[in-house]
Amino acid sequence: MGRRSRTIGLVVVLLLAAAGGVVTAQDEGLRFADAVTTDQRGDVVRIPIHIGDRRYVALTVRSPDGTYDTRVRAVDADEDGRIVVTVNTFRAGWTADESTAYAAGAGDRVTAVDRRTRRLDGPLPKQRYNLIAAGGHTSTSASLVLEAGRVGGATTATIPADRPDDAATVPAASRFETDQVAVGDHAVVTFNVSGVGGMLASTTPPGTNLVYPTDSTPGVATTHTVRVDADRQTTATAITVRYADGGAPGTLNRFDADRIRALGVDTDGDGIVDTDLRSAVESVETGTAGTAVTIRLDTEMTVDDGDTLLVKYRATNPTTNGTYDVHASVGDEIETTGHVVYGLAGRGTLGYGLDLRFVADGEKSVVAPLAAVDYHYADDRLYVLANTSTLSVGEQYSVGLIRWGVSPLGNETRAAGAEMRITERRVTLVDPASADPFTVPGGKTVLRAETTLAPTTEVVVAVTGDSPNSFLFQQTTRVGTERTITATFDLPSTADRQSITVRIVDNGTVLEQERGVIAAESAGE
Repeated sequence: MGRRSRTIGLVVVLLLAAAGGVVTAQDEGLRFADAVTTDQRGDVVRIPIHIGDRRYVALTVRSPDGTYDTRVRAVDADEDGRIVVTVNTFRAGWTADESTAYAAGAGDRVTAVDRRTRRLDGPLPKQRYNLIAAGGHTSTSASLVLEAGRVGGATTATIPADRPDDAATVPAASRFETDQVAVGDHAVVTFNVSGVGGMLASTTPPGTNLVYPTDSTPGVATTHTVRVDADRQTTATAITVRYADGGAPGTLNRFDADRIRALGVDTDGDGIVDTDLRSAVESVETGTAGTAVTIRLDTEMTVDDGDTLLVKYRATNPTTNGTYDVHASVGDEIETTGHVVYGLAGRGTLGYGLDLRFVADGEKSVVAPLAAVDYHYADDRLYVLANTSTLSVGEQYSVGLIRWGVSPLGNETRAAGAEMRITERRVTLVDPASADPFTVPGGKTVLRAETTLAPTTEVVVAVTGDSPNSFLFQQTTRVGTERTITATFDLPSTADRQSITVRIVDNGTVLEQERGVIAAESAGE
């Protein structure tokens, strides 16, 4: 029996060694919180490790085939006996500096990252990875399983206007699914998408750059969108865009007015031109170097503090990848410097083949696709918060997400989208039934109204007598889940007809006002 036991033990050790597992004894003070951590390729993965009274831990992340092998040293700076190492699986494996892919949770820190294998062609592939945590003479093991990310469906919902205008607060907020959104309320489009957290956490979205190429592929004919945010009021007759050497479109020296697709001032921040200046273009100058273009107008334009000047024109990208400086000016007073990105990193408004777009379905064109939206990624959901306060009542808008096939996170194009229609902020009294005036008998009286406002919006319902020094009843309530408003009052009963006015108020604005009378029911009724 002793010899058989030794043989079984040797087999177990060999199997563990082949799998990259532990060959030393387990220590209860050193252990992974989870034996298997499963997440989507491209997301940021949390790996909690209990280390007991140790000061630091060495974590190894290794693929079974040996193509990826990285060792991370993390310090328990807050001495709570626990370290959480995060792995940005989008950046891990193929970045020049592997330390950008690893971090520690609050209170702790990563002090060293050593990738012992060659750079991969892209982010960590979907597969199982062996995790080994070592401290002193003890080690323990676990597994990390990366699965393919996905792009699923999308839904539209609304949130009341008085909630914070911050996409990061959306996951915890009560949302009400509908594609009808009252102007001023928040519209939320939720995408069931996973595997994009690492990229979003570590990349500046190209769609917010000073210059954004619709297609960033080197050498292709596309459009460049320039957005200059004004920090003061100015009047001007010229707009200049100057690219750094190597970053200018190849056709810039042949630029003419016919290449301009959009030119104007966005006064309300929705990415749509409100003051169109294309008809005012007098001339275009490109200079001899072929790195700048100046558009001159035949009349002065006024740009106020907080406005955005938008220019969109046809251009052919240079033939090289990279990030290049760009300088733009409006007249002599407004100047700004930013970037343009060519290649895979600049593909899509969010980068690396991920394209988020806000689109007007009517005659208006959204020139700056991210201007009207904020977004937040959490729990395999991308929450897109749209500012509806500047959108047109009665118009329909769409929010779409595309993961292009060139993305390092997937080799097939996947897309999802949702629509919203903007309605006016309206309340209609339905009980008592509409009449001029309506009649109620007094006593306990229930008022009901229908509304376009988002559920849980706070409103004030007031009933006032119309005679001098008369009564006032007022009640604060919230819009119900079916977009209804209900308020109950104990109105005075009187033998004489008493004129009253019902008002329903939203944030100081009267949205409904109806006149009625209190009239006691006759004895025969």
